[in-house]
Amino acid sequence: MRNALVPFIAAVTLFIAGVFILNTQLWYSARADSLAGAKYAVKNMNTILAEARHATRVAREIAEKGCSLEGQYQLATEAALQPHLRTLLIVKQGQIVCSSLPGNRILLRNALNLPDSPLVLLPADSTVNGLPVLIYQVDVAKNRIMVSMSDRHIRDALGIPLTGVTYSLRVGNSTLSTSGDVVTLNAAQQHVGRVHAVGYPYSIEYTFPPMFSLHRLVTQGGGILLFLLLMSCLTACALYKYLNKSPPPEESLRGAIARGEIVPFYQPVMNGREGTLRGVEVLARWKHPSAGFISPASFIPIAEKSGLIVPLTRSLMAQVAKQMNDISSRLPEGFHIGINFSASHIAMPTFVEECLKYKKSFIRKDLNLVLEVTEREPLDIDERLVQTLNVLHENGFAIALDDFGTGYSGLSYLQDLHIDYIKIDQSFVSRVDEHEDSTLLLDCVLDLARKLSISIVAEGVETKAQLDYLNRNNITFQQGYYFFRPVPFIELIKILLSKPKVKVRVE
Repeated sequence: MRNALVPFIAAVTLFIAGVFILNTQLWYSARADSLAGAKYAVKNMNTILAEARHATRVAREIAEKGCSLEGQYQLATEAALQPHLRTLLIVKQGQIVCSSLPGNRILLRNALNLPDSPLVLLPADSTVNGLPVLIYQVDVAKNRIMVSMSDRHIRDALGIPLTGVTYSLRVGNSTLSTSGDVVTLNAAQQHVGRVHAVGYPYSIEYTFPPMFSLHRLVTQGGGILLFLLLMSCLTACALYKYLNKSPPPEESLRGAIARGEIVPFYQPVMNGREGTLRGVEVLARWKHPSAGFISPASFIPIAEKSGLIVPLTRSLMAQVAKQMNDISSRLPEGFHIGINFSASHIAMPTFVEECLKYKKSFIRKDLNLVLEVTEREPLDIDERLVQTLNVLHENGFAIALDDFGTGYSGLSYLQDLHIDYIKIDQSFVSRVDEHEDSTLLLDCVLDLARKLSISIVAEGVETKAQLDYLNRNNITFQQGYYFFRPVPFIELIKILLSKPKVKVRVE
């Protein structure tokens, strides 16, 4: 569960962090766009006010000459030619003396009561047609020239197409947005951006974009969001594979030895003629927590190649001694207990000390402890090796040559070493059947062992024909599936209880 949860949390964290960074970048970009939009609105408004300023120059000339029909016509023409202007008015001594509208009409309800500011925003209820206007006015001598601009043009100037941002024109305490009427504020608005115009007394205010916007994320960063999602999924997959990857075989085996998962199984050694139990060969099994018992063929080669065969064998020795002590009262006198040792283990300087300690750990002192030398690795026969095996002989150990005939220089071992038993490999025994010539090779091996006065243990007995052949040739010690498969300790106890307790003697 943990190995699945960690990648999920990592993927979610990565995605959230990516979204946060992307959203922050888009937010800063939106703020910059909002500011740029406000500056653009100022530019638009300045264009409109530039038209108004130009119109006041024309109106000033008319005011100096006096408002005649020709002057009124010129005012009307100026208002018509300037695309953003609505009306022009000339006020003299508190009276409207000239208007760009026919008949000197005006659209302002209180045109004579406006403040002296160059710019004035008037709400809808201050005009005849019920629409807000912006007034630009200048005083010239005793005349005041007023230019009105339609709200529609002002709203067009403020209509910057940015999602989530609202622009408004502020003149004094009055503001006009892209919709609604003029609003009067008593104080400066908080949490809004503001760009002041140069040359005119107004500013453009705008709302800041929201810190987080799903719409902005999807529309502006949709591609990056998909990339973040893909990278998060890939990260989760990679992390999941990393957390759940199988460790190297050597590390797995090392951990198994440390956790006590390498346990002894026992292959009973029988008297083939009598059917009595004479001993056991200790075999290793990996008691894997999920895969169950694993055959030694899967891990012993790894142990031998990596050097883990030595700690593995030490672990088996300790477990075997403890288990045999638990059933010491049920073991026959001279009971054989054979355990395999690799060449690398035998060559270690501490090997003799380990074996003596192993022997002392048994409660029963009349057991026949057999050191089985495997032929899977070459054994360097030198004076030191001979001395090692002689010391072990003197301390009551028997030496057996395991898997005889299948490995390195078995014949030279028989000549140079004091071997007590040879264990005929099952590859020889398995050839035996009803055909007369099926035993030719095995006959040679048995004849060699008799001439060297070496006891024989036959491995891999699986059929009645093989049993009969071995009995005819007086091969007492036999083991194989015909009798028993390798069994765990509990099953060995059951076998011991089912067999008569007889003294074992070497034949």
